[in-house]
Amino acid sequence: MSLRGYQRPVLVGIHRGMVRERGGTYTVMFPRQSGKNQVAAFLVGGLLAAHSRTGGSVVVCAPTYTPQALISFHRSLDLFRRMVSLSGRFAVERNTIRFGNARAHFLGANPEANVAGHTASLAIIADEAQDIDGDWFDRQFRPMAASTGAPTVMFGTPWNSQSLLERAAAHNERTQRSRNYRVSWRDVAAELAEYGEYVSAERARLGAGHHLFRTQYELLAGQPHDSLLSLEQLENVRGAHPRLRGPVAGERYVGGLDVGGPGPNADATVLTIGRVVGRRLEVVEHCAWQSAGFGELALEVGAAQRHWRMATVLVDATGIGAGLPDLLEDQQVPVEAFKFTAGSKSELGNLLIAAVETGGLALYAGDGSDEYTRCLQELRDCQAVREHGGRFNWGNDRGHDDYVASLALCLKAARTLGPVRIAQGRMRAS
Repeated sequence: MSLRGYQRPVLVGIHRGMVRERGGTYTVMFPRQSGKNQVAAFLVGGLLAAHSRTGGSVVVCAPTYTPQALISFHRSLDLFRRMVSLSGRFAVERNTIRFGNARAHFLGANPEANVAGHTASLAIIADEAQDIDGDWFDRQFRPMAASTGAPTVMFGTPWNSQSLLERAAAHNERTQRSRNYRVSWRDVAAELAEYGEYVSAERARLGAGHHLFRTQYELLAGQPHDSLLSLEQLENVRGAHPRLRGPVAGERYVGGLDVGGPGPNADATVLTIGRVVGRRLEVVEHCAWQSAGFGELALEVGAAQRHWRMATVLVDATGIGAGLPDLLEDQQVPVEAFKFTAGSKSELGNLLIAAVETGGLALYAGDGSDEYTRCLQELRDCQAVREHGGRFNWGNDRGHDDYVASLALCLKAARTLGPVRIAQGRMRAS
């Protein structure tokens, strides 16, 4: 078993650096699904083989023990079984692989993990380092090499500029660039044509400006706090089609309903109505209610659904909105409930950005209305928060985001809509 051409220089460079100089931190960034974990496993195997007689310890950590550290553990085991120099000569003890007098311990780097008592004399290897809390790592893992001078090697993919991985890479860039290793997706594609095709498809799906594409494939870290949409993306969302006051025969419409709170200063309840044109959603109408009770909302949304003949309405059923879907069903509204969680909101935000980036979403042409003005202003003001662990949140802590949430729900409703059904009749026998 061997490494590919774009992987070998990274492994060789790290090994040579460790021989020349003890200590220090190496950063290794690969695009998603391109083999960085294989390089990490070869590094562990090489260290154990080189020190099997003299002894020593490697500490390998990942953001969580289950499943991430265990995945690294089993990936290393699989590699060792395939390597002629290691096969049959290593032993496994719980979360430790032993080769002669050298051993590698696999640990979770989450705050709940108990990692006290370990020493790293050969290396500390951090997998998916962008998702490890930097303060926790500095308190719990760096001291493991305090008495040994063992180097640290961080593997990962950029996420935000303040992550453990990015901070270490920035320090290396200022002080010792030779310890920074970046493999671009183009390097991988030059050797694996299928990978290039996959990344090109992801770029078409997400858009070149989507933060997922920029971080996972272009290796460009985002800011921890940034605008949800860039200025260019805000221009992309401005459509040229007119606002409608009623349905057009033969067109399909969906709705997204974000439920506001009580009181004059709370978020409004906003219904975004969109026309589905293939994979594109064109917003054609906004309806908004301030401080309306659920009974009134059910009647109003029911009337809007009958007028527009919406195929489905996706409703925010989180918190105070939990009871609204049942009331809408009583009004014969084809409704689906959506609950905002950390995961579902992140997914919804990514869907919104991808649609804007690729031309899959457009507002009606500006008409000077309060609804259009508020929607565009909320899109400008909406913030994205990229936390460690790959978490992505969005909203406006200082203002309103009801039009943005309603727009995202409408888009989600459009994407879950099935294809148009075409009635097929039977020919009568003559």
